[in-house]
Amino acid sequence: MKLSTSLLFLSVLVGSALTAAAPAPAEYGVGAAGFANVVKARRPLNILLTNDDSWASANIRATYYALKSAGHKVLLVGPAMNQSGKGGTVVFPTSKTLTAPGRNNSIPVGAPFSGKNATDSNIRYFDGTPAATALWALDFDVPDVFGSQDKLDLVASGPNEGNNLGPFVSDLSGTVGASRVSVGRGISSIAFSASSAPRDYTLLDLNNPKDESILIGTQTANLISRYGDARGNNRLFPLGLGGNVNYSPLNATCPVPTWAATRISGGNALTDKVILNGAGLPTYQNLVAPGVNAIINGLPTLQGETAAVAAGCTAAFSIYSQDYDAPITATAPLAPAVGLTIAQLNRK
Repeated sequence: MKLSTSLLFLSVLVGSALTAAAPAPAEYGVGAAGFANVVKARRPLNILLTNDDSWASANIRATYYALKSAGHKVLLVGPAMNQSGKGGTVVFPTSKTLTAPGRNNSIPVGAPFSGKNATDSNIRYFDGTPAATALWALDFDVPDVFGSQDKLDLVASGPNEGNNLGPFVSDLSGTVGASRVSVGRGISSIAFSASSAPRDYTLLDLNNPKDESILIGTQTANLISRYGDARGNNRLFPLGLGGNVNYSPLNATCPVPTWAATRISGGNALTDKVILNGAGLPTYQNLVAPGVNAIINGLPTLQGETAAVAAGCTAAFSIYSQDYDAPITATAPLAPAVGLTIAQLNRK
């Protein structure tokens, strides 16, 4: 029996529709079994992901795939080499090619100072400090991927291999430094730091939801997604504000931490004192000091992030400010002396 012209036409339409609806090939890592606990974001974000441990760390790669599994569009740009402890220093490459290999030989000597992963062009490196890497990414990589910096919703820095707790350590942290320089550029940012040791991305088990870096990446993605959803159509942070997240160890005993709103200062925050080691050379020792535990800004009732993380199985979420000026209530007693000093110095 011959099909009518209309039936033939309908069969072509249905066939075309079925062809068009065929799923695209799955992206590597996205939706892998290890990310079964990643929540889908209602508000997909455009995210720049960076760190100070380098583009080759397990934590940043796990977070990259977790964020993409949540539905976000992500650009990863990390330092070529480990740049921990650089704070907000900005050091750019002085050679057009690498004079030393990338972390764990992830980039060969002689490669360009910036480059892309061979199979995923949204995974990139830059031969600079964390703050320099963030700046480079904002001015060169972000326009390439998102069209303009204005379309970027968030700079996520980390998750660092090791915690960055309290004012003193936060100032030293390259992870926090990259976040702060981004906030200074007018972009919302959160720094993430985990209680984890250095680990290469080649050791990731993307199909294991109990993999330490997968646990860290999942919690990081879920915080970003939930917070983004809660902010609705608003900026993630007002201008000049950013976030600082620290995790207690995440493992089989504590795969899902309890989240807590915290403050950076207070709660037995640490600074350093200098001591001599067994060889008679100077080294540092942690010190609970009054200056980093003074409660000046923020909510005094919030627990300090240092104490919160030390309590175990906790993820501490603090808010920081780029405004370094002291509040009026704190400076009011100083105003007469400051005014008198300036008046005396200005007398002709």
